[in-house]
Amino acid sequence: MAVVEFVGQSAQDADNIAANPSRIVNFYREPVVSGGKTRYALKSVLGQEQFAEVDRLFVRAMGVVDGVAYIAAGGYLTRISALGVATDIGAIADSAETTISGNTGNVTVCAGGLFYVWDGTTFTQPTGQAFTAFGSHETIGGYSVITEAGGRRLQWSGLVDPSSFDALDFATTEARDDDNLRAVAIAGNLWIFKTASIEVYYVTGQGTSSAFSRVQGSVMDTGLKAFGLVTKFDGGAFFVGDDGIAYVTAGGALQPVSTAGVETAISQGEPTECFYYEDEGHKFCVIRFSDRAAWAYDLSTGEWHERASGSALEAWTVRAMVKAYGKWLTIATGGQIGALGRLNADFGGTLRRMAVSRTLYLGGDRFRVSFMEILMRMGRSYLGRPSAARSAMIWIRVSKDGGQTWGGEKWRTISDQGQYTNTVRYRALGQFRQMTVELNITDPTEIPVYCDANVVVQ
Repeated sequence: MAVVEFVGQSAQDADNIAANPSRIVNFYREPVVSGGKTRYALKSVLGQEQFAEVDRLFVRAMGVVDGVAYIAAGGYLTRISALGVATDIGAIADSAETTISGNTGNVTVCAGGLFYVWDGTTFTQPTGQAFTAFGSHETIGGYSVITEAGGRRLQWSGLVDPSSFDALDFATTEARDDDNLRAVAIAGNLWIFKTASIEVYYVTGQGTSSAFSRVQGSVMDTGLKAFGLVTKFDGGAFFVGDDGIAYVTAGGALQPVSTAGVETAISQGEPTECFYYEDEGHKFCVIRFSDRAAWAYDLSTGEWHERASGSALEAWTVRAMVKAYGKWLTIATGGQIGALGRLNADFGGTLRRMAVSRTLYLGGDRFRVSFMEILMRMGRSYLGRPSAARSAMIWIRVSKDGGQTWGGEKWRTISDQGQYTNTVRYRALGQFRQMTVELNITDPTEIPVYCDANVVVQ
């Protein structure tokens, strides 16, 4: 008996699909103990349900300040309450380069070269003193730090006073001759991502013009590919470099984590944002694309999967994500605000999970597949209401040319809830020199699939 493997991560390179067609889309790998042995299963990503609606097309940023969620969309800063109520705070510049930060009662926004402060009562627009063309901002150590758009300076506010700036309270990122792009607070330090390099600063504790100083030996010759392509997680950050490689910060160093398939997507596609979320111990850093499925890196396992929207697996509509009110909140291109959950559906619509296997190749000899079994754990599909309960279904397609072309869909029913495991069987699949299997689940049902499918070849 041979084995068809649904592997632990997406490996397909768009430049050379036949070399390795393996993909997992809207799945990720999870260890499962079965019969005293550890095996692996593909588990569904989290789906989304409606949390709030702002009905604005231009989504720019999402942030949490003092436990409250805020969004920048359609030229407004808007507060989202724990009950999903959206309240506009005030008009802001509509810019793709927007950041939301703040603390101790102040919400700060940098957008379109301007800086805004909401103190809970008044919405103001402070002006800088060292420079007035603002690029991005970050809150760290009680200071609001603003970078210069198209320049190399950064200035900081008074302590716990984002509305006050002094002309002498600034520094210049002068280790390399390139411009600032984005300021990000990482593990207690301030990282200035530039177009071709990175400089790291620390809070000195001295205040005023000496409040920040560059960490000795902290200059790195890798820049940020684009403004939105960086995200933070506890103790570090994930970003796409100007060299088209995805990195994770490790202390004061950079660790490349992208694969050939990810780097091809970055070079050929349109990456727009990076963001972070968690699911049952897995920590995911996402590169979102406007023209293809997103790629998600699991910090816990070091594996990549893809995340897509709809039955056609189109570009993921989510543009930003934050944790607030005990939930991971999302905001989509059209302003729809969702909450992640183990729903196996996106806003009641299809959440298609797809896995493409490694190619079964027996030394170039022809072989006939008389039988294939796929082992999985089952549930029942409720389609949102118990009265609509029915057995769930899966379907496969088979390729004879390494995933270049596919045969027709072959559907099978999965048994009822309550069975610990079940096997879906296919017979007389045909004759091959190489065999690749694509497995799909579109039912709103939790169905982890074991990564190894048994096949009988003749």
